[in-house]
Amino acid sequence: MNKNNVTSGEDYAFKPVPLNARSNLFTVTLIRIGIMTALAQFMLGAMLGHAMTFGEALLATFLGSLILEFVSLGLGIAGAREGLSTSLLARWCGFGRLGSVLIGLVIAVSLLGWFGVQNAVFANGLNYAFGGQLGFAWSAAISGMVITVLVAFGFRALSWTAKIAVPLFFFVIAWISLILLEGHNIVALITSAPAGTPLTLGAAATAVAGGYIVCALTTADISRYCQNERHVFWMVTWSIIVGEFIVNSIAILIAHALNTDDVVSIMTQTAGVLGLLSVILSAVKINDVNLYSSSLAFANTVEGVTGKKWHHTWLTLGLGIIGTTLSIMGILDEFTHFLVILG
Repeated sequence: MNKNNVTSGEDYAFKPVPLNARSNLFTVTLIRIGIMTALAQFMLGAMLGHAMTFGEALLATFLGSLILEFVSLGLGIAGAREGLSTSLLARWCGFGRLGSVLIGLVIAVSLLGWFGVQNAVFANGLNYAFGGQLGFAWSAAISGMVITVLVAFGFRALSWTAKIAVPLFFFVIAWISLILLEGHNIVALITSAPAGTPLTLGAAATAVAGGYIVCALTTADISRYCQNERHVFWMVTWSIIVGEFIVNSIAILIAHALNTDDVVSIMTQTAGVLGLLSVILSAVKINDVNLYSSSLAFANTVEGVTGKKWHHTWLTLGLGIIGTTLSIMGILDEFTHFLVILG
């Protein structure tokens, strides 16, 4: 990536990303994997594992992932070719000003919902670490605003956090998973019957697709920094393999081992400092992307309605406050319904 563009804070919210400002395959793939491997994915995998057999849950994961791959590749390739975000692609490739305004608004609102969900998970872990002394509301306010300030730095913040948070997150999660699965027979877990209320294959596949459909729709926000279409393919494919199949498989096994779908709470509360670290890393590496794409979409919406180009930093701060408020209001309690609506 061109260092001058990085240090200047240029985010290309209203114009194509030039070729000399594109990033390398490793960086964009790491950012995308970071989006697909949050603790919310463990919540989804545990929900599937608690309601379905291992084979049924993987089949649902496969069907939902096909939708995500198809949507992500189409929009990702378009983003790389044109160098435009999803909202700008909508404006200049068929939907027009009004259509892109509506699309940008839907994307912005959806990602703010995800910001609220992820921030609530972060806040629960933070509050637990302080023995409940902070209270959930204050924990959510602190964690939300820390992420908001970070995202104000733009795309370069995504690169920084991905390179640090993603490898650490996988190390922590692998260690916690080994602790929770210790003493269990993996083959027995794979063949065991689910303990929860059965879930249909259609509903499960919809939940898988719904969990990251907004991420798929905003693929161009990241792929516009890809150097070519081949990079887009590998970025999308590797992120789905790691985020959907590997993470879901681990969460399904843990759900079968513990006979519960509340895997995240157990993971974070039984592993001490490692548990808290997993929460922090998860929230940082995905919520920065949620807020970043939300600000791009909302910037297009505002410009389409008013003709004015609002500065990325101020949009980020305002949207961050709204997303944090959603956390405090209890959006995490409606997590499953939220997934179905997005699906």
